[in-house]
Amino acid sequence: MKDLTIIFLTVNKVPAEWAGYHRKVLEEAIGDFPIITISKEPLDLGTNLIQDGPINTSNIYYQMLRGAKLASTPYIAVAEDDVLYSKDHFNCFRPRLDEFAYNMTRWGIFTWGEPTYSWKDRITNSAFIGPRELTIKALEERFAKYPNGTPEGRTGELGRGMIEDRLGLSHYKCVKFNSTVSIVDFNHCYSLDPLERNQRKKMGPLKAFDIPHWGRADELVQKFL
Repeated sequence: MKDLTIIFLTVNKVPAEWAGYHRKVLEEAIGDFPIITISKEPLDLGTNLIQDGPINTSNIYYQMLRGAKLASTPYIAVAEDDVLYSKDHFNCFRPRLDEFAYNMTRWGIFTWGEPTYSWKDRITNSAFIGPRELTIKALEERFAKYPNGTPEGRTGELGRGMIEDRLGLSHYKCVKFNSTVSIVDFNHCYSLDPLERNQRKKMGPLKAFDIPHWGRADELVQKFL
């Protein structure tokens, strides 16, 4: 399938050695899919846009909108610089054209404390796959109402009803899917999330020290440090 464009978002704050490892894993995962990279510094990967505006949560969605408008495929997927993706993630599922989708086979891993994978039942933008035109429609509505950006603490994922209610926006359908091979979301001190920066974020209720494909948590976390 070549129906998907990956929109890769980075503000170039993660460690350089990690960035090199992450790029190798990402390129293997996306295969022949086109990629649009949106970065604070020039990046020689796919079609590169330089990110404008402040570094905050609202701007993540504005950059998504820029990428979606530039893409030409029916679907887009978000990739972030602190998440390891599997090929299966980008190939196993497509939502209907009136709904947004999030992969729930996603383990989190903290870069502090005892290296442990954990899972929680929550959608996240880094696991997003959605119809390009619907994404543009929803985000244009968002930024038409909030041209200077949505308020911090009230912004969040497309199709998440609580966020749409907080912002007074239209509701969109949200579906969850599961890839066979997981993606892995790193929690670290460079994050926009203050709970991560202050090492106060709590693990999910399901925990593991070793998972298929990615291996031992204590070995994988060393890639980030």
